[in-house]
Amino acid sequence: MAANRTVTSLSIALIVFVMLTFVLAITTYVFFKQRLDEQARADDAVTETAKARTELQAAVDEKQKIQEDIIGVAREKTFAEIELEKTERIAKDFAGFNDDPKTLLKLVTWLADALAAKDGQMDKLRQEKDKELAEKVTALEAEKASTGQKETEREKLEKEIADTKRQFDSDRTQFEKQQDKLTTERQQALDETTNFERLKTEVEKLKQSLPPPQQKTFESKKEPEEKLQLVYRSLTEMQKVIKEQNAVLAKLNTADPAVREAVIKATPKDDRVEQFDGRVLAVNERDRSAILSFTSTGGLRPGHLFDVFDRSDVRPLASGGKGVVELLAVEGETRARGRILSDSTRSPILAGDALASGLWSPGLDMEVVIVGYVQFDRDRESDVDELVSRIEKFGGRVVDTVTPATGLVVDAGLPRTTPGDNKMPTGWRPVDVARRTRQLELAKNLGIRTVTVDAVLEMLGTDREDIETGRLPRRGLERSAPR
Repeated sequence: MAANRTVTSLSIALIVFVMLTFVLAITTYVFFKQRLDEQARADDAVTETAKARTELQAAVDEKQKIQEDIIGVAREKTFAEIELEKTERIAKDFAGFNDDPKTLLKLVTWLADALAAKDGQMDKLRQEKDKELAEKVTALEAEKASTGQKETEREKLEKEIADTKRQFDSDRTQFEKQQDKLTTERQQALDETTNFERLKTEVEKLKQSLPPPQQKTFESKKEPEEKLQLVYRSLTEMQKVIKEQNAVLAKLNTADPAVREAVIKATPKDDRVEQFDGRVLAVNERDRSAILSFTSTGGLRPGHLFDVFDRSDVRPLASGGKGVVELLAVEGETRARGRILSDSTRSPILAGDALASGLWSPGLDMEVVIVGYVQFDRDRESDVDELVSRIEKFGGRVVDTVTPATGLVVDAGLPRTTPGDNKMPTGWRPVDVARRTRQLELAKNLGIRTVTVDAVLEMLGTDREDIETGRLPRRGLERSAPR
């Protein structure tokens, strides 16, 4: 019983082993079959890949050949770049190419047609040129046939031209003479016009030589002739006054010298300011101060007095000032401050008015020459040292002789004498009389201003009474009454 179970177990085991071996064999076969199929497929894939690579390389080679040999573009350009460049070139260089799509083949066909059309036009033009040339040759032959006749006509024409030229030269000579004559007459007319305008300008300057009342009448005249007549009448009147004064002086020839001097000093003079020293820049009515402007403040000192003249009067009378300004301080090379000593309510001192002083010139020391015998008080002693001191205090420089650099001559006159006593003061000699006469004549010839002692004292802001009494000058700051 046990043996049968053993046999049975072995049989079962054998059957299982045989079955497992069969299954393993089948499984192994199937696995190797699949492996062989996969290997075959891999070999087919490699073959296909190699074929594809060959075809791809052929396509690349064909593309490069098309780009380089047929189209003519670089091989590294893409189709998009080639398409863009083709579109731009066609739009730029072949505007008349309107076929669609715009292929290169169609473009070549279009160009060939265009060239053929141009060749036809060129052939037509060549035929026309040949025809035209033939016509010119025919015309040239006809012209050569008539050369003899034309030569005769040419000689005749040259003769007419020569005759015309001679006539033209003659006419031109006459014209140039006439032109020169007209130019001379025109220049003479221009010179006369210029002289007339210059004369009118000079006539206008004569206004300054008239007395103030006649200056307004002068301005009202329109024509130069009327103005000259007014000046002539004024000069005639002046001449009469001078003759009368000369007659009076002749009668006084043997009279007292002091009387003659008084008559001469009392004679009205056309004493005018020829040049201004500065200008009034601004006026402060509250404190009666003024800002003054000069080309140079060199030589200016506090206390200097300046006569003020209206800004519209270019050559005023020295006695026609609007007021007086006293210099207080120098504030710069061209700027100073002053105070108004006197002016008029009717004609106040304003900005822009002119300044003039007889004792100072901008940037220069005023040279002053004193002639005659200086007497301030009633004694017989000379006061020339006092006058020199006062002039130098204001920056002036007193010299002995009149020169072109002299700015002012002070004529003190002859010594005063008392009735019954003709004795000259000590120190006064006949040579001093000759010197006075000589210096006054020289000043007159040089055009140098000559003033009296009283006038120079007024420039210094004082008078004889102040000097005689020893009191300080009174320089009021109140506005004076209208002149």
